[in-house]
Amino acid sequence: MRKCFTVFLLVCSVLSFSANYLFDLVEQLAGVRDFVVDFDLTAEVKQNAESRVFHTSCLLAVRNLEDFYFLVKKPDFLSNLSFMYLSRTRRLVFGTGTSQDFETIDIPTAYITQSVLSALRLLQTPLVGIRSEGDYLILTFSKLVAQQVEEPIKVRLEIRDSQLKSIEILSPSEEEKISVKINRLVLNAKTDEYFQLPR
Repeated sequence: MRKCFTVFLLVCSVLSFSANYLFDLVEQLAGVRDFVVDFDLTAEVKQNAESRVFHTSCLLAVRNLEDFYFLVKKPDFLSNLSFMYLSRTRRLVFGTGTSQDFETIDIPTAYITQSVLSALRLLQTPLVGIRSEGDYLILTFSKLVAQQVEEPIKVRLEIRDSQLKSIEILSPSEEEKISVKINRLVLNAKTDEYFQLPR
């Protein structure tokens, strides 16, 4: 299931695209450096033959593909927990509301961005098969790609009005899955308001 989280990060980058043309995806995202996405994440996993469900609501803001703001809205015991990373000063600010702390840490944001862009380019190759089922786009991976993971996974994207509405990453048996419902997505957003340091 750990590999599912890697694919989840890859698929989260697929924010908005035409259902018919995968090439539009890369073109649409290539110039986007600022965006805001509000989403709900639900994970259903099996632990000792018992099903467990985890649900959270979050907001992610990215500025210039360098600075990142992440806010947890639900569950209640984590609500208002936020993380803000400013790459130029290598400062990670975290906390809840006005109670915040910081650390100096070097997060390789350029490497992360390059990895995501490489993964998007991979979607254009014959290594990834794409088929349409109504409002859903199903991604299947060639044997070459599938051999790199312990369990082959299925990825299902829901598309309506040329916008990505949800992502599902499923285990082969479909007993375990990660679902992301996108509530709001703003590309080329004005994100400076999310990166105000507390005074």
